[in-house]
Amino acid sequence: MKNKIILIAGYPAAGKSTFSHKLAQHLNIPCFNKDTIKEVMADGFGAPNKEVLNRDKRASTATFMLLLHIAERFLQTGTICILESNFQILNPQPLSESEQIKKLLEKYNAQCLTFVLKGDLDVISERYFNRDKERHWVHERAENKDSIRHYCINTRLGEIEIGQTITIDATSFSAINYDDLYKIAQKFINS
Repeated sequence: MKNKIILIAGYPAAGKSTFSHKLAQHLNIPCFNKDTIKEVMADGFGAPNKEVLNRDKRASTATFMLLLHIAERFLQTGTICILESNFQILNPQPLSESEQIKKLLEKYNAQCLTFVLKGDLDVISERYFNRDKERHWVHERAENKDSIRHYCINTRLGEIEIGQTITIDATSFSAINYDDLYKIAQKFINS
């Protein structure tokens, strides 16, 4: 059986974490969310270190490196898992997050299924801005709704394509057919 991994990527507030948990439960496989890892690490370092954690996006970079490490451990054992993050395609350090994932997949000759959640940026920005005040303290706060829109456009979030890529319109959560997405993922695992 070939090594496989499932990625959940896309816009902030597009429902990536919710979908990844639903998919993991449906497939009975582990799921690792970048934001959750970042929050656990931040709690370990403590609120007085907030400035250090957020300077130059250090917390985000360290969290992605841990996510990459977890993925490699699973690929080494031939066990499938789900990774959820934005998977930045810009800002190389020395490689972008998406390039580092691609390199890891090549190293283990692994197949990848990527779900990309995006949608109407006015709706996404509103959703993000409304949930922002209730998020963990380690996450940067949006200045305004336009800043979220510009972030998504300028960082080219939602443009990631690694392996078989399925784009999901997350403008309305109620319009998403999760059963069809579960079938796609199950077929990927079984192939």
